[in-house]
Amino acid sequence: MSALLELVAAFRPEEFHVVHRRDLGLTAFIAIDDTRLGPATGGIRWRSYPTPEDGAQDVLRLARAMTHKNAFAELDLGGGKTVVLHDPVMRADEAFPALGEAIEGLGGRYVTACDYGTTAAELALVTSRTRFALPEDAAGGLDLGTATGVLAAIRAVWRRIGWRDTLDGVRVLVQGVGDVGLVLVRLLIEAGADVRISEVDEARAARCLAAYDVTRVPADGALLADVDVVAPCAVGEVITADVARAMRARGIAGAANNQLASDDVGSILQARGIWYAPDFAANAGAVIVGFETFAGRAASALETVRRIEDRVDATFDAAVRDRITPMAAAVRRARARLDAVHPAAR
Repeated sequence: MSALLELVAAFRPEEFHVVHRRDLGLTAFIAIDDTRLGPATGGIRWRSYPTPEDGAQDVLRLARAMTHKNAFAELDLGGGKTVVLHDPVMRADEAFPALGEAIEGLGGRYVTACDYGTTAAELALVTSRTRFALPEDAAGGLDLGTATGVLAAIRAVWRRIGWRDTLDGVRVLVQGVGDVGLVLVRLLIEAGADVRISEVDEARAARCLAAYDVTRVPADGALLADVDVVAPCAVGEVITADVARAMRARGIAGAANNQLASDDVGSILQARGIWYAPDFAANAGAVIVGFETFAGRAASALETVRRIEDRVDATFDAAVRDRITPMAAAVRRARARLDAVHPAAR
C-alpha cells in the first residue's frame, strides 16, 4: 500500500479527493472528515510541503480538527479541509477556478473558505466556480472573527493564571502577525495588554510595527520569551516537547491550527502548570462568524464568538475535575456531541 493510502486508511475520513491538473500545475487534496452534524467546512491551505504525503497528512489532521472545532462550537457543520501543494509552475488564475469546479462537484458536502496561504483574491477565483464557500467579508471579516475568539480564549487562560478578568498589563507574545495576528494585536492593545510580536516575514513585521507601538522579539526562540501568554498565530506544531519543557509563559492561546506537535505535549504543559486553550476551541471565531452570517445572523455573530471564553472555561473545569488535559477534555466534549447525533463508525 502506498504511503498516501496508508495515511487515508489511518485517519478514515468520510471522503478523500485528489484534484490534479497537470496543465495548470495544480495538485490539491480535499478531505471530508465527518458530516454527521452538517456539511464539512474548512478553508483552503496553500503552502509548500517536503513531500505530497506531508500535504496529505496535514489536510487529514486539519479536517479532523475542523470536525472537533465545529462540534465544540455547537455549529451544525462537519469538518473538512483543502490543501493546495505549492508549485512554482502553477497558474493560480486558472488553477483556483479549477479547484472551485471540483468543490462544486461535491454537491455541497464541503463548504470552503480562506486559510493559511490564501487570501480573498484566491477565494474569489474559487467562488467564481462554486456556490459553496463562507463569505470572506462576513461581519467585518473572518480575520476579526478569529482574533475575537482568540482574545476570548486568552481571557479564560489569564483567569486561571492571574485570577482576574482584566488583561491590563498582561504580557502577550503574538507569534505571527499575518491578517489574523495583526487584528489580534489591535484587540489586545485595546484590552490593555503589553504586546510583543514575533514574525519571520519582514514586510508583515514592518506593517505591524508601523501601525502599533509593540516590541518585536527575534523569531528564533520566541516561544521561550519571558511573557505571561503565548499566542501562536502562524503555522502549527510549534509547541514541541522541548518547547513545552522550556517555555516561561504560563498560558497558550492562539489562532494556529494543531499547535501541539504531539499528544504528549499536552501532558507536559499540564504537568508544568501551563494552561493551554485547545486550538480548535480558541480559533473557531471565523467559522462561527461565517456560519452566523450565512444563516442571516450577522449582527450578533461576534457576540456568539465571545462565548468561546465560557467554553474554554468549562473545558478547564472538566480537565481539572477529571484529571485530564484540556485538549482531551475539549475532544471529549466535541465527540460527545457528534456521537449524540450518530455513533462514529470508525
